[in-house]
Amino acid sequence: MTPEEPSSSSRPLDGGQGLKNALRRVFDSQIPNYGDYNLVFAVQAATPGARTAYVVGYRWKPAELMIAPVDLAGITGAGVPVEVNMTNLAHALQWDEDGSFEVGTSTGRIFRFGVTPAPVLDVGPGTALQLLQHEDVTDFTSFMEAFIGMS
Repeated sequence: MTPEEPSSSSRPLDGGQGLKNALRRVFDSQIPNYGDYNLVFAVQAATPGARTAYVVGYRWKPAELMIAPVDLAGITGAGVPVEVNMTNLAHALQWDEDGSFEVGTSTGRIFRFGVTPAPVLDVGPGTALQLLQHEDVTDFTSFMEAFIGMS
């Protein structure tokens, strides 16, 4: 195989710490007090064909989510982040059918997103990077169980 020939392997490349750092920069550039948040990568759920991706920041005290849309092609912010906390939380739940989470605000914004331990991010034509976030997902799931209990 020459360098010009496409690889027959469709396995995604390991994004490693560099991908985590890039997603952290997207979040940090938009959020005040960004250091207070743990982060997970999430994708919009239950909408066929939807490609919306988020960097979701969460903190235990005060209990709060920051949902920041991300453009994967440039790994840049893709919209205005939304804060969800006890003052504007209308509902929070986890769907049995696919394990995704849904949070709604008192202003009518609803986010349904899935968080997986090893998502593959399509960052460009032919470029798929895998993000390993096993421990982060475990902690986030614990947080969401508590957050749902507070709603």
